[in-house]
Formats: sequence, C-alpha cells, structure tokens
Amino acid sequence: MGDVGGMVLAAGLSERMDGPLPKQLLPLGARTIAEQTVRNVEASRLDRVVVVTGYRAEEVAASVAGGRALVVENPDYRSGNLSSFRAGAAELEDCEAVVVTLADMPGVTTEMIDRLVQEWHRHHPWAAWSSYHDGPAHPLLFSARALREAAATEGAKGVWRFLESAPAGAVLPVAFAMDAPSDLNTRSEYERMLRDQAPS
Repeated sequence: MGDVGGMVLAAGLSERMDGPLPKQLLPLGARTIAEQTVRNVEASRLDRVVVVTGYRAEEVAASVAGGRALVVENPDYRSGNLSSFRAGAAELEDCEAVVVTLADMPGVTTEMIDRLVQEWHRHHPWAAWSSYHDGPAHPLLFSARALREAAATEGAKGVWRFLESAPAGAVLPVAFAMDAPSDLNTRSEYERMLRDQAPS
C-alpha cells in the first residue's frame, strides 16, 4: 500500500488582507494561521506532508518549523496558485494519493484530513472533495493520476476547474455535516475568525 501525502499551499501574496502581515503569518492564539493549519495536517494519518511557500518564504517556513513537514519554496509563486500546486506535486509524485489544503484554513481539522484518507483507502477514487452544507471546498484529494493531470492544467483556479469539469462520478464527495471552514482573504474575515476562536 503506497503513501498518502499531504500538501499545504502557503505561498500566496495575500493581496486582499490589509496590514503589514500576509494572512499566513497572522496570529491565531499562540500560533500563526499557517502554523495552526500545518499542525492539524501533521497530526493526521498522512504519511508525508509538504508545505509550499512563496511570498515571504523564510518567515512562513520559520513559523511552521519544528514539525514533520518538508518545506518547499516555489520561486514562481507570483504566477498563481497553480504553480505552487505543481511544486508540491513534484515532491509528492511517488505517492498513491495526495490530500491538498490551504494554509489559511486552520478550521480544517486533523479528523477531516483523516476522513479523506479513510475514504481513499475504502474507495480509491480518481479524486475527492469535501462536501459541506454550502458546497464543495478544501481539503481535496487527488489520486496519483489525477495529481499529474491537474498539475498539467492551465489558468486561474485551474485545479478547481479541473475537478468541476471531470466526468460525472469521477470526484467523490466526502460529506461533512457543517458549513465549509473559513479561508481568509480580508481583515474582516480574520477578525471574525478571532471572535469565533475566543472562549465564550
């Protein structure tokens, strides 16, 4: 049985987030957003974890250091998320399957990652996405074949278009009885996340 790898995309420019810090480096309790996300992924059943950095790569790498993840820098990060996906895919090309999530989604829990791994071992789908009350979102799962095919796509949001254009039944929906975890883009979304994390 081959390895199931994990890819955390942490390279983005964070252009819509006001302030001096990109969203990956914003504090969430005692950790950064990226560190919390990566720790959740590292605690899962995944055999290997790769974190792809780009913008302010040294700072992001330092914030996630100390765990089992391999940090890979994408020098072409300004060309878009797909270049970071390709960088991670190159490191994980020998895996049987790969689970992908975004560094700005600390609400993706270890249990959610493990559920995708479980569904992989049970069904071996071509690909899978997490299905929430408000639609599909990360984390995603790619078989080795789907990973290669997705990495060869072009254009903005290429990976999502790749999955959405797949033949009917090719992408397995893995249902979670909740709304999708927030991904951060703006200061107001970050402030809402802080309020949600605050003890009641």
